[in-house]
Amino acid sequence: MPEELSEKQRYEQTLMRIGRRLQSLGQLLEQAPAHLVAKGFKSDPSITGPRPVEIDLDDMRDLFDRTSEKCVGPVLERYHEHLVRLKSQR
Repeated sequence: MPEELSEKQRYEQTLMRIGRRLQSLGQLLEQAPAHLVAKGFKSDPSITGPRPVEIDLDDMRDLFDRTSEKCVGPVLERYHEHLVRLKSQR
């Protein structure tokens, strides 16, 4: 049973990390959009400041790309399948 709990915890930690990344980006977009730049896109340092926060769009895309290892969809699917297995063992 401890192995099952650690597997559940691994899924939950992965999902929490993804959630924190999305939440942080959302907060920056709400609170300081002038200081954000998208990697590979033109920006003006007189607006963004000397050290803007750079968003890697490819990295963000991987969170939702079905073909990516980092895609949140399969992680959620496997996590839910694991919860079903745990529930059926009770």
